[in-house]
Amino acid sequence: MIAQMTLRRIPDAVEKKLRARSRRSGHSINRTTIELLEEALGVKASEGKKRDLSMLSGGWQEAEYREFERHTSMFEKIDAELWAP
Repeated sequence: MIAQMTLRRIPDAVEKKLRARSRRSGHSINRTTIELLEEALGVKASEGKKRDLSMLSGGWQEAEYREFERHTSMFEKIDAELWAP
């Protein structure tokens, strides 16, 4: 295993996407880069075909989740007048 590798002249668009992917996954840029290289080179075992909708769902950061909860909390309240017998 190589202990260290340096990449130079990484295009701005590649760096931006790499950093965004790293933030979304919650992994370091180093780990994200290694995972992408493994995938691209076919050295990482595939997880097999998924039979769910996870590819459509994505993930939320904690702050996004809290904001969503804050904006939808009004739907938790029951309007007693509408449900009165």
